[in-house]
Amino acid sequence: ILCVTNLSRAAQAVELDLSAYKGYMPVEMLGHTAFPPIGELPYLLTLPGYNYYWFRLASSEEVPAWHEEHLLPEELPTLVLFDGWHSFFRNQVESWRFAMSKKARTQLEENALPDFVAVQHWHREISGESISRVHITDYIEWGLEENTWLLTLARVDHKAGEPFDCFLPLALAWEDHNLKRLHDLRPFTVAKVRQQSQVGILGDAFADETFCQALVQAIGTGQTLACEQGVIRCSPTDVFTACAENEPAKLSARPPYTKGNKTAVALNNRLFLKGYRRLQIGLHPEIEMGCFLCNTAKFPNTPPIAGFVEYQAKNGDTMTLAVLQGYVKNQGDGWNYTLDYLERFLEECLTTKEQSTAAAEAHSGYLMLIHTLGQRTGELHNALSTATGDSAFDPEPVTDGDLSDWVQRAQTEAESTMDILKHRLGALDETTRTVIKKLLDQRGALIERMKACISEPAKGFKTRYHGNLRLGQVLLTENDFLFTDFESAPAHLPANSHQKHSPLRDVADMLSSLNHVAHTAVTLASIEQPKAIAKLEPFMRDWQVEVERAFLAAYDEAVRCSDLFAKKSSPRGLLDLFLFEKTLYELREELDAQPEKIAIEIEYILSLLT
Repeated sequence: ILCVTNLSRAAQAVELDLSAYKGYMPVEMLGHTAFPPIGELPYLLTLPGYNYYWFRLASSEEVPAWHEEHLLPEELPTLVLFDGWHSFFRNQVESWRFAMSKKARTQLEENALPDFVAVQHWHREISGESISRVHITDYIEWGLEENTWLLTLARVDHKAGEPFDCFLPLALAWEDHNLKRLHDLRPFTVAKVRQQSQVGILGDAFADETFCQALVQAIGTGQTLACEQGVIRCSPTDVFTACAENEPAKLSARPPYTKGNKTAVALNNRLFLKGYRRLQIGLHPEIEMGCFLCNTAKFPNTPPIAGFVEYQAKNGDTMTLAVLQGYVKNQGDGWNYTLDYLERFLEECLTTKEQSTAAAEAHSGYLMLIHTLGQRTGELHNALSTATGDSAFDPEPVTDGDLSDWVQRAQTEAESTMDILKHRLGALDETTRTVIKKLLDQRGALIERMKACISEPAKGFKTRYHGNLRLGQVLLTENDFLFTDFESAPAHLPANSHQKHSPLRDVADMLSSLNHVAHTAVTLASIEQPKAIAKLEPFMRDWQVEVERAFLAAYDEAVRCSDLFAKKSSPRGLLDLFLFEKTLYELREELDAQPEKIAIEIEYILSLLT
């Protein structure tokens, strides 16, 4: 526990040397607020007069959603340039400079870019493999006068594992030129650069406001950029003008941040630019789904697509590089809103001797929101089932073969997970082993229960669906919800991102997310009082029962008049099947990432068995 007290009547700032606790997260003990993690630099705190902080230094706390580390490595390579961007490409320099160009290109691809990519959030979430080389496969120097950038497509090669393609736009900033660009790029530096007497940095162009403005303008005017091997096409949609309001060059950009596989930049609370990092062949589902929902199905609860950027290779394959969306003001995502709500509720439970109010009454306000979320989810699925003659979206009847395949897939997931748990049993602590053994003892019953989920012939339709519908993927805005990030989970890309399936997979994802947020809230509320878990868990079970009931009732009401599900049939068995599959997948993921949390997944699986 770290206590910091200001004994002065005036506000004070202090920098503390906490480097001995590098990696720990200070969590304020009264409000349970997580502060940024401790690093090697002095830790800055500010306090009003006669005030104090009490922190618990946590080793396994999640980093705040708004925090992104931008500390530069202690040692950055220095690239020696002699002709700007041309220095990296042998075909653009004179023959007597071939050796110099080769050296600069090698240093960029084997030192600078691998070190930069390896520490990016969008790479760490996808792969834990070490990088051997980042090879530039295509490029174009783009811009006007001094504002030029190098738009590169690169192949990331790992020492083990599959390579992948990524989008890496680069910018140069010189110390004696644009100081704002130098300042903005510094946290996103790839390498130091030197050209004759000039020194500067090479960085991620998404951190350059001028680049973001230029890319928005290129989308608005529909520019086509000829690269060495293929072309980059910028395309606006019908809503571009309404979203940009004809002022793309004046849009100020916030510093970029990473979410999943994307680098996102907000421009003047008017536009939202997302650059995709790990690329896949074909139109990205976020654009495909967004355009269909907004333009064809006229579904209002998703941000409008204002434009996008694609790369087309010589063989005709296309990859989406970026998307431009209309910015929608919101109160944050559903996960953080729900977690804050539950933390306040559980704090009241700990300070109140008795809770005489029924859960439905105690949570009436939140249940209204969840009812809206269930209704909007049903309306989303109704919109995605709209028949328009487009084979990519037209609904298709569910067949008996589909049902058989879904059961087989879930059973395979179960068998694989059980084998891994059995193999890893000896490496885990006694408490975790006890919980895992409870599940292993139910192996046969679990396989049979999955088979029993399908009790009647195939009915209803399969459609396109969200693919990763969790509380973190919905934005709360004026007591309503917007759906974002239409793509499958990273482990499922790219194979399943354009497939049709039962929309109940999305429902299963949301119920799983509600289960996770409930357990997370109990864990946070009981960190300083472990014995409080026994008191809090019944309140959370009651909350979860009411929330699931409200969500499913509203969803059922929304889809009742559609043809998604057969009349007078209960889809509960199919929903349970997808819940089993989802939870088993997450159990395997937690075993590698956060083994202390696997008990949550196991208890949920066992509850579904009863």
